[in-house]
Amino acid sequence: MSSSRRLVVVLGEGIAIGLFIGGVLGWWEVWLNSDLTHRMYWLATQRLAGPMVPGAGWGALASATLALLLGELARRGRRPLWIGIVCLEHLWIAALAALAFPFRDTALLLHRFSTYGLTRTVFGSIAAASFLLLTGRSLDALNRAWNSGDLDITDAEARGRASAGGITGRRFAGFLRAWGALRRLRFVIAVLALASAGLLLILWVLLPRLSAVRASGRPSVILVSIDTLRADRLGALGSARPRTPLLDGIATEGMVFEQAMSAAPWTLPSHASLFASRLPFDQRRLWDYNHEVPLRQTLLAEWFREAGYRTAAFTGGGYVSSRCGFGQGFEIYEDHDELIEGGPETIAAAALAWVRAVGRAPYFLFVHTYEPHYPYLHADFANPADAGRLPRVVSPKEVDAIHRGELILSEAERRYVTDLYDGDVAHADRVIGGFLQTLTRQGILDRALVVVLSDHGEELWDREPAYSPDHGHSLYQELVHVPLVVRWPGRVPAGSRIRKPVSLIDLAPTLLALTGLPGDPAHQGRSLARTMQTGEEPPPRSILAEAIEYGPDRFMIREGDLKVVLTPYPNRFNLVPIPAHTLEVFDLAADPLERHDLSAHLTKPVAEMVDVLWRRARGVLSGAVRQDDQGPPLPEDLLQQLRSLGYLH
Repeated sequence: MSSSRRLVVVLGEGIAIGLFIGGVLGWWEVWLNSDLTHRMYWLATQRLAGPMVPGAGWGALASATLALLLGELARRGRRPLWIGIVCLEHLWIAALAALAFPFRDTALLLHRFSTYGLTRTVFGSIAAASFLLLTGRSLDALNRAWNSGDLDITDAEARGRASAGGITGRRFAGFLRAWGALRRLRFVIAVLALASAGLLLILWVLLPRLSAVRASGRPSVILVSIDTLRADRLGALGSARPRTPLLDGIATEGMVFEQAMSAAPWTLPSHASLFASRLPFDQRRLWDYNHEVPLRQTLLAEWFREAGYRTAAFTGGGYVSSRCGFGQGFEIYEDHDELIEGGPETIAAAALAWVRAVGRAPYFLFVHTYEPHYPYLHADFANPADAGRLPRVVSPKEVDAIHRGELILSEAERRYVTDLYDGDVAHADRVIGGFLQTLTRQGILDRALVVVLSDHGEELWDREPAYSPDHGHSLYQELVHVPLVVRWPGRVPAGSRIRKPVSLIDLAPTLLALTGLPGDPAHQGRSLARTMQTGEEPPPRSILAEAIEYGPDRFMIREGDLKVVLTPYPNRFNLVPIPAHTLEVFDLAADPLERHDLSAHLTKPVAEMVDVLWRRARGVLSGAVRQDDQGPPLPEDLLQQLRSLGYLH
């Protein structure tokens, strides 16, 4: 075989192997996300092309490298060649072991969402394909060594060398003869692989342009989540302390929802419900650091990407990490560690750079920060004289000591912690509000639909001193009443306010409707598009919340100003026991701080709400845990980040 044909075979076979491995990884993601079932063919194409194009490149590089290395060893003699082949086989085994264990969460992230059987099938396919490439290059080198540089071997030569004792005798000579006879077939396969890679590369280059055509004329969407931000800390929602002047400015230019409610009082299920528009327990029964967002449902970013939008997320990681399942539909999903990076400035800078790079193409951008979450760092409003026994910065160590009863704070010390929280809110306003102001100055924000919200609040000695400061343990207003501000110049009436209760699960169907995209039948939320476009109050509807992080399971329903919290089994708890009343009823119009329980005198409307809530709770708590709820533990680095945020102690 000529050198040019040999080069075509070497590169083509490497490309074929790379295309196969990339295709396996692409189909894995398509299958887990049920793209074909959901008729998301454009998204499936992107998910397939994504790993196949780099796979072809890496395959060609690996094949060429092996050919050069083994060719050089073949020229040095048979013994160095055999030693080299054995060493490469051991390296291949070591690489597979590394892929299966220490690098599994980086290279095979989808294993967290996949059955063990499917994961083993994917891993076995990768192992078999890579072994085939190594074997092919090794046989080529042995053939050349046998034939003194010629890839082929004639029957006469094979018989002569075998009878003379040759390299390995008759059996090996026959095997090499058969390998040489495949040269035409291998050349054809190599040419087809090269042609396929070329066509795929063209498609890959054209995909962003074709996507832009699909999304042409639609508005860009920027969704900002400020984790752990209480609604009562925004000036736009009644705060007298000047914590959020920049975000308040955004609010005056858009619509403020005065009674927005989260579906859960902590980060993971709250964001899952936000993006899926489904209540937490309708997605999965267990919610903790071992259980991520199910891939079988379609998240908001996937709908935008199917429509041709560019999609990116820049987050604080932790419970919104891509390893928790939130990367679905995003081209770019950057998880940051704000404690290491010194705050959300890096997140805002990365998001700003990406928006500038995208230009005028329609995009969906998700920006998330943990800035108001403890550790509490900024002393804008704190009086050092109030600190008492507390350090300047209140970390999870101090918070844990408070929760365990080892550190009982005085009124002044509580005030100091609360003021530090307010300082963190102010810093989040400076960074995130500054990011939005920069976009406004550059004329970018006026072309986009902007949503600013929080996933939950923070209890700051509102009721139970043993569980402050914290969240995730109750469904009182300080945890589930959240900010929600929408700005869209010329479309959403500036300065408008909505007083009826709404849920964050309403946001996904609303954004799809406002951008002219079809709704998802699986969504449980309602579209508020008419409300946002006209300023009219939405029709009344029940608002539900659930999925506490620790303590007994609680369920909440709100209709207008009436709110019911049900704790069906106060003595059955998650992680730690927390005292709870079985039933609590509040009239938020007369009692916004929920100090007066009305459960001793139930009216008929309240009794109907209790019945709805009890049916919901009974269905959830009596249901068997599904097998796919038994996931593997999170990677150690992510666990460390969660611990640094005060979780998992």
